[in-house]
Amino acid sequence: MSSTNGHKKYDVILVAGEGKSSYKVHHQNKAFLTINGKCIVHYIVETLQQVKSIQDIYIVGDKEKLQQVFLSGRVDLESPKRIHIVEQKTNLYENVWHTFLQSLKDENGEAPNTESHRDRAVLIVPCDAPLMTPQEVEYFVSHADMENHDHVLGLVSREKLKYFYPQKGKPGIKMAYLHINEDSFRINNLHLVKPLRIENREYIQKMYQYRYQRNFKNLVLFALSLFGKGKAQHYKNYIGLQLCLFFTSLRLDFLVDYLRNLNPKKELEKSISAVMKTRFAALEVPYPGAALDIDNSKDYEAMKTRFDEWWKYLREDKESPTFTENYEVSHTTPAEEVARPSPTH
Repeated sequence: MSSTNGHKKYDVILVAGEGKSSYKVHHQNKAFLTINGKCIVHYIVETLQQVKSIQDIYIVGDKEKLQQVFLSGRVDLESPKRIHIVEQKTNLYENVWHTFLQSLKDENGEAPNTESHRDRAVLIVPCDAPLMTPQEVEYFVSHADMENHDHVLGLVSREKLKYFYPQKGKPGIKMAYLHINEDSFRINNLHLVKPLRIENREYIQKMYQYRYQRNFKNLVLFALSLFGKGKAQHYKNYIGLQLCLFFTSLRLDFLVDYLRNLNPKKELEKSISAVMKTRFAALEVPYPGAALDIDNSKDYEAMKTRFDEWWKYLREDKESPTFTENYEVSHTTPAEEVARPSPTH
């Protein structure tokens, strides 16, 4: 897909809340976990500040904790991007919706008629992917076709993520995939969305609540949440994806290869569009950093152990000819940055 959004800038919503469906690691909000002495949310903000296609950054979560993190990390809330900290609500959907409405307010704090912003899009980013890079965010935003879609979700192929698997003597992150006709993909957690163009917005919270597919109860509950709403014709795709996941766990690859043929990408996009009552598309992104999220304590320990190695690997990605043109490439690792003397303010 050719670049369509190169001239546009979008506000970003960084989701760092602690709702009922949020998973903690070591009993702590993942945004505030530390790697090399720096909070994960700090890494993500630094990345977003380097993306040319991003305008303002809205961070929703525990406002007091976030202010403390940015104060101790000496994060400038005004430059190079203006950062707004929004107090969290009760769940993911409310956090995103409330923050989106906040982004519509003018300088006097007045909210305009939402009807005039039906085509306003925002980038939604998670708080637990510290290896996300500026070039992959820029690629995703600039290649998302928002003229013809209302929600674009990023995907990364399995091949791009093999480097981060456990290796001999080294921990790693092994991931679950969506096995579709074209390839096996991991969702990379980047969403470019027009919230006012998604009619069935309430399903977003349900999908988030039941997102961990290894839990069979979640599969049933999500399927039941769609029952009786005229969406039964889309169960074929849903069941096909779940069967692929199940047979992958049993290492029955021949069954996975057979079932994946029942789920072409275009058909899945049409099903999701119909369920959500919107225009949905998935975009393959050639960079894996944002897909490397921290789901549990094992992932966190692997991330801490190999972070500097992975950070250097991602920022020296030779597949990005535009990266060296648009960004100042730093060859120092986060550990080296921590070791540097603090700048004088």
